[in-house]
Amino acid sequence: MMFSLFVIGFPSLYGGAGAELYHQIKVWCRMGVDIHIIPTQKNARYAELYPDMLQHGVTVHEGYDWNSIPEGTPVISFCNEDFLSALPEIRKRTRRTVFVNCMTWLFGKEKEAMKRGDIAMFLYQNEAVRQNVIPRLKALNDDSDIRFRTFKPYFDASDFPFMAKRSPDWFGAGHISRQDEDKFSNDTWRIYENFSSPVEKRGTFLGFDHRSETKTGKPPDWVETFQDQRSLSQQDFYKRCHIVLQPTDTTENWPRIGFEAMASGSVLIVDRRGGWEQMIEHGKTGWLCENPGDFIAYATKMAWEPHYREDMAAAARERGLILGGLEVSMESWREVFDTLAELPE
Repeated sequence: MMFSLFVIGFPSLYGGAGAELYHQIKVWCRMGVDIHIIPTQKNARYAELYPDMLQHGVTVHEGYDWNSIPEGTPVISFCNEDFLSALPEIRKRTRRTVFVNCMTWLFGKEKEAMKRGDIAMFLYQNEAVRQNVIPRLKALNDDSDIRFRTFKPYFDASDFPFMAKRSPDWFGAGHISRQDEDKFSNDTWRIYENFSSPVEKRGTFLGFDHRSETKTGKPPDWVETFQDQRSLSQQDFYKRCHIVLQPTDTTENWPRIGFEAMASGSVLIVDRRGGWEQMIEHGKTGWLCENPGDFIAYATKMAWEPHYREDMAAAARERGLILGGLEVSMESWREVFDTLAELPE
């Protein structure tokens, strides 16, 4: 597929939208798309993934260089507010503007751009989110030429090796997220302290700082916390965790950590809401919880029934490969690009 695409924002290994973008760039490269990146940061050449982008044949422009966009070329951005701010300038070069909102809510600048008609296509990973936000966006601008589509995000599971078995001498439970308060539940330590295990419990929190502690309180002595991936990699986090025990106050859209955990063999115990409900088959590939008692009960069950847990981890891995597989993602992106080609330049 010979198709040029300009991407606003730079990919990352860690974090929602940046990591999502990184995996989709891999798909586009496999499809033969001519990819150009305009970073919304200075000195992107020092970014961790800069050499990787060059190796993939991606052209990286100077930060904020909107003038490098050829007339009429499609432009896409994942959850990037700098892109939303720059839309009036970008629209002078092309009207084929695409915004991927990785959240379940609308950005203020996204609503302003909708009022102006500056976004030609909205893309979503989750059909339920798409159906929820369309009426709110159309209330701002009912232009029938504005498109709303879903796509199947790709997840490269090769970055997260599957661990069929972990140590039987201890039982690991963990939480991985940004450090933001809403990524944690007030009941976090109540849940962690009250689930039982036949062996020593070990807790690992990746993405934890003063903001997190303000919400949860001081961690128990048996829980080790890390501020970010520079102090503990995601892969090492999953090696420590038989389960990802993750109560939050947020409604997740299409959580990347779900794919990471399923690929790695860490069983997910999460909230019954948002993207988790589409991703997880309750009791087969993970557990969906409605209250603290559910979290405690399912964590206890996984600690006491290792064979059940291992069977569930294997089933989750297969489901993750289906949901985030390369072929299904490529097909959905072909449909998106076909729609893009129909948009006015």
